[in-house]
Amino acid sequence: MPKRLLIPTELLKADTQAFFDVLNNEPDFSIVVVSTSYVDACLSALLQSFMLESSVSDKLLDSRSGALGSFAAGSDAAYVMGLIPKTIYQDLQQLAEIRNQFAHHHLSLSFSIPAVEAACLKLKHLGTMKNGDIDEPAFPPDRMPPARERFKFTVMVISHYLIQASETMKRLEENV
Repeated sequence: MPKRLLIPTELLKADTQAFFDVLNNEPDFSIVVVSTSYVDACLSALLQSFMLESSVSDKLLDSRSGALGSFAAGSDAAYVMGLIPKTIYQDLQQLAEIRNQFAHHHLSLSFSIPAVEAACLKLKHLGTMKNGDIDEPAFPPDRMPPARERFKFTVMVISHYLIQASETMKRLEENV
């Protein structure tokens, strides 16, 4: 199996509409699997933008055998390097859990299954967002969206954050 190529940030941005189309038009299984893959690609793009342009960086980010190639390892690295806040890190872990529920179940799951619903309700980052310039929550606790919408909003917000961060990341120059 050839290694998965890292997707540059500009191509991820170009795919945003297709990503939104999946979120809005596909069944729950596709929403979960495709969106977590998209977030994973955005996370890899962020890590790649921080690293030196080097075959060593490519080796570390290789999805088959790289030390940072898995979704979990990439999330851990982005958090400990200060590239993402704790609530996004926690939600990345929860997204991986939700993806695993869908991917490893013998039947098709949906957001209405109690275990999936409970996992989605653990997503926290939306609750930390502020409503514009006013100091009010964008999603007050009593108006948080239900599980399916919470999942969709979370992956949209996190993927946007990761893309924006990868565009503004300043790569260190390699020491010769």
